[in-house]
Amino acid sequence: MRKIPPFTALRAFEAVSRHESVTQAAAELNVSHSAVSQQLRLLEGYFSCKLVRKAGNRIELTPAARSYAHDVRKSLDLLAVASEDFASSGSAHCIRINATPSFAMRWLIPRIAAFQRLNPRIEIRLETSNTDEFESSVDQSDLVIRCYPMKKAGLACRHLLHDEAVAVVSPGLLSELKVRHAKDLTRCPLLHMKSRISAWPDWFRKAGIDVSQTPRGQVFDYFFLCIEAAINGYGIALVPEALVSLDVAERRLGILFPQSRIIGAGFYGLFNPSARKAKSVEQFTTWLTQED
Repeated sequence: MRKIPPFTALRAFEAVSRHESVTQAAAELNVSHSAVSQQLRLLEGYFSCKLVRKAGNRIELTPAARSYAHDVRKSLDLLAVASEDFASSGSAHCIRINATPSFAMRWLIPRIAAFQRLNPRIEIRLETSNTDEFESSVDQSDLVIRCYPMKKAGLACRHLLHDEAVAVVSPGLLSELKVRHAKDLTRCPLLHMKSRISAWPDWFRKAGIDVSQTPRGQVFDYFFLCIEAAINGYGIALVPEALVSLDVAERRLGILFPQSRIIGAGFYGLFNPSARKAKSVEQFTTWLTQED
């Protein structure tokens, strides 16, 4: 038999740990201030130690309690996901997909409706998080998509799409710049990604052009911002072709010197091949690879 503290006390403790306020935790849980305080005392009695202490007008967790709160939060998140999955399992196979904001906005959202028309019984629930957060997303998602291979015991990683960075520009800006040769780009406004700050120097080297330093230009945190800036004529962006394929097809952007491109690792999906939803995830990833 599992030895677990009272669930109501755990919920109160987790809410207090996030807000660092009994009042705000009580408001979230729709109970009184005294009820939350009582649950905290109950949990402190259970462990025979203090969990919180006064810090001015607020309260803060002890170091040990802060670590415990992190584990409690993860457990409650897993319970919430399991409950949501169980509630939706009767009507449709619900796949929870976690992707980066740029991949979600620039690739998935424009295409998910097409997948659901072909597979009406599979419901897609899309969440986003930053590239370096895949570890924290695995337990709460059926499929995690990132622009690099991922490894985790018991899970499978599948290549989904190629990552080939190409130089793109809006038709309006291109007519102003009058670019004829790759070397002309050294005098053009270039848009950079903070996570790939060496991409433009690599592109110039591939094009056989010697650049002593990285050309100056605006730097962005996310590809979707960099792409939107390019569409609006701010400069020339160097971005994965997969993220701008629809913009190129609809002539919002054009590819400059398509033979010069930076080959990246690719886009990958991480999932549990033995999970209850593995068949639906496999169906989705197979469709995704065919859309490349």
